[in-house]
Amino acid sequence: MHKYLNAKEYDILCTILHSNEPLNVSQIIAFHPDMTANIVQPSIRKLIKLKLIEIADISLEGNVFSRRFKPTSDALDIIQKMFIDDYLHFSRLVSGHTLINAMMKADNDPDKAMQDIDELERLLTEYKGKRNNKKD
Repeated sequence: MHKYLNAKEYDILCTILHSNEPLNVSQIIAFHPDMTANIVQPSIRKLIKLKLIEIADISLEGNVFSRRFKPTSDALDIIQKMFIDDYLHFSRLVSGHTLINAMMKADNDPDKAMQDIDELERLLTEYKGKRNNKKD
């Protein structure tokens, strides 16, 4: 199975994706005190190589220049493709029911779980509607 990102790379990507402004390495480390520049820098290079993030600009902090990073315009599409690839691998090992059950168990927030269920129901209804229209 192809593993795109490790846990720290996911954490860094999530931080950049959910930030309201581009972040530099120091800012990322501030969000993740357990990480060092030696962990963040290679992760940033990998995320750039995968076209998930890009250099937004170069800022001046004191007398030091630093690159700030933001998600690429294609980041969400690439993440979706990564998820689909992983899903295809897992779906050969376990049933769809088991995968959805695991997704529900992974969420400790009941309100979020209900939102996810509502979204799944909407997507399933939409899919069934498209499929029924093709049969007609």
